[in-house]
This record gives sequence, structure tokens and C-alpha cells, in this order.
Amino acid sequence: MTARRAPGRPGRLLMATLPLALAAGLGAGLGAGLAAFQDAAPSPTPAERFQAGNSLYQAGDYEGALDAYLRLYEEGLESGELHYNIGNAYFRLGELGRAILFFERARITLPRDENVRTNLELARSLTADQITPLPGFWVPRVVSWAAQLVPRGWLIAILALGYLGLASVLLYRLLTIRPPDWTRHAAVAAAALTFVVGTNLLIREFDMGRAERGVILQTEATVQSAPSDDPSLQLFTIHEGAVVRIDRRSSDWLEIVLEDGKVGWLRAGDLEPI
Repeated sequence: MTARRAPGRPGRLLMATLPLALAAGLGAGLGAGLAAFQDAAPSPTPAERFQAGNSLYQAGDYEGALDAYLRLYEEGLESGELHYNIGNAYFRLGELGRAILFFERARITLPRDENVRTNLELARSLTADQITPLPGFWVPRVVSWAAQLVPRGWLIAILALGYLGLASVLLYRLLTIRPPDWTRHAAVAAAALTFVVGTNLLIREFDMGRAERGVILQTEATVQSAPSDDPSLQLFTIHEGAVVRIDRRSSDWLEIVLEDGKVGWLRAGDLEPI
């Protein structure tokens, strides 16, 4: 597993040269000037800090790399590349549940990335629970595939072009006494394109229609038939790294559904939503 570079090129670090002090009396002033320069020096950019984490990862310092990545994550930086690298660092440190959690998060923004898919499959193959998914209805799978077919950047560009085209055609029709028939067809086509692409983008940005899922982080968690710690209500146990669907919430309990169809209640602290 290799660390991934952040998109874009990090800014260059500015190096300053200081004049050589020719007299002993200049030493104190030179020291004060150097301290002032260091105080005024710009702090590393997120891209530089991300690259520093990559360097630690490549050197085998996985704890240091994870710390660097998590500092960026806790400051609100969100990207598929960052999630992917956090997952790699957790995997190297043997924290399988958190590795799967961040690989799943990376897959949301990088759905067609081969490295993300491969590492996620590898991590899930190492979990204690080998759950066989039930065969799903084909319509949701086709809709999900279609929603992720076009990259997000292309969707934004197509939406902008469709909107500009629609606005231009409508303006032309308003300013023309007898607009030609083709403008009506062009307006309808541009409106349809804007609607379809805009709807797709909204679904992806706000996860509309996507079931809430979570990853078990405890080594072993007990699943109950009701939101209660009563031992007589225990159904089965589930282990670290298992991915479940969250159906309902009741206080600090969650009703979960496994990929094989099993249903039960789990303490909310035993998992973390993706």
C-alpha cells in the first residue's frame, strides 16, 4: 500500500539569506532579526503537511504519518486521497476497523479508483465475520452505477454549460421578434440537460437515497433483539471491521442490518458511521 500525493503542487518554501556579520557588535541585532524572521515565516500549507505525512509513511513511520494525516482531517480537510492514506496508515498499524472505515469514506469520493477498491477488499477479507451478502434487486445497483458514471468535475462543467446555454437561448428568444423554431428545441434540450445533470449532482453531493452505513470498531460487539443490555436478548456477536446498515436510532442504540439480512440492536458507541 502506497501513500497518495495530494492534488496540485505544494507551494515553494521561501529561503532567505542573511548578511554575514562583520563586527561583534552586530551579533545581538542579527539574532533578533533572525528570531523576527522565523516568527514571521509562513506556516506549512496543507499540501506541504500532507506531503510530510507521505514522507513519514514511505519511511515506515506509520504512527507519525497517521498523526500528520489526522491533524489535517480534524481541521476539516476532506478529500478521497486523505481518507485513503489514513486508511493505509491504520491498516499498517493493525487497526482493521478504522482502516475499513476510511477506505469506505475514500470510496465515496473516489468510486472508480482501483487502489481504493483493492485495499478495501483486502481489508474486508481479513475480518473475522465473513458475511455473504444477499442478492440485491438490480434497479438500485443500476441507479447507483449511473449516478457515479461521470466524474464530479465533469458534472459541474456540463451543468455550467447547460445553464449558460439555456440562459443564452432564452435571452435570444426574448430579444428576437420572431425567433426561429430551433431555439425552442434548443431551450428544451438545454433545460433537460440542466435538470438531469443537476439532479445527479445533488444526489451525489448530499447522498440522497444512500442508506446510512457504519463500521464496527470494537473487537467484538453484542447484537440484541431489542435496545437493552438484557443477556437473554442476545442474538449474535459481530466483530471489528464489519460494515452494517443503520436503519433506526433509539437513544444510544442503533438498529442495524447486516449484508446477509440479519437484524438487531447495537450500542451506538460500538460503530462509527461512514
